[in-house]
Amino acid sequence: MKLASSLIAALALAVLAAPAAAQQKFPFRLNWTLYGEHAPFFVARDKGFYKEEGLDVEIQEGSGSTTVAQLVANGTSPVAYVDAATMMRGVQAGMPIRAVGVTLQQSPMAFIYRADAPRPTKVAEIKGSRIAITAGDASLAIFTAFMGKLGMKLEDVQMITVANPAAKEQAVLNKQADALLGYFMDQGPRMQLQTGVKMGWTRLYDMAGVTTLSSAIIANNDWLKDPKNQDTLRRFLRATQRGWEYSNHNRAEAASIFRKAAPAFTQEIALLEVDGTMTIIHTDRTKGKPVAWSDAGDWKDSQDLLEKFAKLKPAPDVNVYFTNEYLSQPPYLPKK
Repeated sequence: MKLASSLIAALALAVLAAPAAAQQKFPFRLNWTLYGEHAPFFVARDKGFYKEEGLDVEIQEGSGSTTVAQLVANGTSPVAYVDAATMMRGVQAGMPIRAVGVTLQQSPMAFIYRADAPRPTKVAEIKGSRIAITAGDASLAIFTAFMGKLGMKLEDVQMITVANPAAKEQAVLNKQADALLGYFMDQGPRMQLQTGVKMGWTRLYDMAGVTTLSSAIIANNDWLKDPKNQDTLRRFLRATQRGWEYSNHNRAEAASIFRKAAPAFTQEIALLEVDGTMTIIHTDRTKGKPVAWSDAGDWKDSQDLLEKFAKLKPAPDVNVYFTNEYLSQPPYLPKK
């Protein structure tokens, strides 16, 4: 009996001493520096969703969708997060990339202005407004489409071209421009946080119904040819879908988790950004569909808008831009 007890004790100690299952390292690059839209990725990491899928995910900051799309195309960052319209241009330029999940499905582009000098807040105020913009600004394509839909041209506003995004914000803060173009749930709250100046915003969608698919998780097509990478992507996306769903239902907690990675944010601003993000995660076509599932009709509408007003060369088949193949159905739990 003593021998049996000793053997059981020894086995128990061996189990306790055994190393945990090795986690597969997985780098994931964001489109930009941290803001509230990114919270669900940190939720998936903090809540252990990635770990349950056997992944040790390193969330890396980016430096703009154009640059990040190039890093995906050349294999430096085979999976990343970028603006969908920027990715579409990359595909047409021959980049071997494709969206594997679309988290923001309506454009968050908005006029952002000082709350004490709100302009433009309606269509009648657009003509003559001073709009700050950077050279090659990613927002210019959708703004051109917005103006075209209203029967106006860019010449109907006064474009204040500045050197960089920080100068764009300063132009508005210093009242050298009436508004800038930016994401309503990001740039306005961040400016308010950093400067103490109360900001306001009006979405282009609310003024004229102009929208495109927005933020997407994209992958390198050549990297995806390997079945092992396909399995890795499925696990990453499943945990990510779970993180987005959890964040949508637990927004204050998601904001708190995000602040661990971005401590400069107050809870109020982080929650404002998370709340705004969760209002645009579906279109009418994708309501009731899994998180990040996108519809060919929305891709076609986005392409048509960009073709008509922003000189995008159309693809004969929009399926070249995206696939839902690697996404999971709810409740997004690991496969046994």
